[in-house]
Amino acid sequence: MWIFFRFISGIYLKNFFIIFFSLLGFYCGIDLLLNFKDLPKAANLDLLYVMFLSFSAVPYVLPISLIFALVVSLISMIRANEFVSLYALGLSRNYVILFPFLWAL
Repeated sequence: MWIFFRFISGIYLKNFFIIFFSLLGFYCGIDLLLNFKDLPKAANLDLLYVMFLSFSAVPYVLPISLIFALVVSLISMIRANEFVSLYALGLSRNYVILFPFLWAL
């Protein structure tokens, strides 16, 4: 059972971190483009602005990335026929969905 957990968790966590950091970068990039003329000219203040902006964006981006990572993981497992092979090995449908939810807690 732990082998299945590690396999499904590896796929889910890889997709989660890719989606999370890309959405975070997109959020910060759009905000920087909108507020570029109001920013000061100092480089350290720009870095502080991006850092605090990314910290404030985490509550908005985290739930979306959890759901998107689950959907992308399931779709990628279906396309690679890994989903069917997990069923053939005796893993129930509830366990396949339960393992990513354990990481989301």
